[in-house]
Amino acid sequence: MEQHTGKKNGLNRLEILLSVAIPALCFGGAALGILLWQRGYISDAGSFYWGCIAGSVLLAYLAWLKPRKDIVSLLAPLYAVIIFLLPLENKPTVLLQLLFGASLTILVVRLNILFSTPPVKKHGENPMEKYLYDYMHRITPLYRGIDRETAHEIASAVLSFKFVLYTNTMTSAEKAISGITGEGPQAALKKALRIIRDRASSLDSSEVKVYSPETFSDAEKTYLAVALPNETVGTREDLDLDNALLLCYAVAYLYSPDDGQVLDEHQNYVIQILNTYKEALGL
Repeated sequence: MEQHTGKKNGLNRLEILLSVAIPALCFGGAALGILLWQRGYISDAGSFYWGCIAGSVLLAYLAWLKPRKDIVSLLAPLYAVIIFLLPLENKPTVLLQLLFGASLTILVVRLNILFSTPPVKKHGENPMEKYLYDYMHRITPLYRGIDRETAHEIASAVLSFKFVLYTNTMTSAEKAISGITGEGPQAALKKALRIIRDRASSLDSSEVKVYSPETFSDAEKTYLAVALPNETVGTREDLDLDNALLLCYAVAYLYSPDDGQVLDEHQNYVIQILNTYKEALGL
């Protein structure tokens, strides 16, 4: 899924460039070494290992940019120095460069899949906190395509709604909606933002009894934190609004590292929402 902001699969433009450049340097450097050897410029193609050195440095830089740090990738330049620069009985070969390049490529894929989201606690201090973290873990793979700018706008929409800054809520929600494409979980997230936006518009106009005409379908309940049978629901509009806030909070927490601290500080806001349904959820 592509976002309108130029990001793909949850990676920003710099991360995409680095992810492409690392294997390109390793394998391209090996190919260049062979070409230079064939033309007689160097005596041994295996000694032209600078592409692997450069690739290892870029891998460490990519690892440093991630919200979760991978020690193996961060130490890649050290491995390159040990393998290629330190005096050894066996000189580096083209095959060694290709194997090293393949290893770095695997680490790039590993970084982008496993280390692109901030860590989420596995256990809360109380049942509702644990329920929230379990919900975040459940939806993490569903929203990896959300880029950081869009996630920031989602965080802004939730927080401004909490602080009764309804004009800001509507603006942030609209910006976030424009940055999301796709069906399934993405469509449910856009609907959540519209529910929040519409409710903010009503409250800004002092129409306290007016809610969004949008409602989550039965098929979309799999993306929601509180999925209750219709007969157990008191007010459907309130449940949809609460689920919208919970979904948006979770996505923002997962994919907007810049807002992680402030979202942590105001986590009680969503915990209080969940507490409303504690008995219905059997917790």
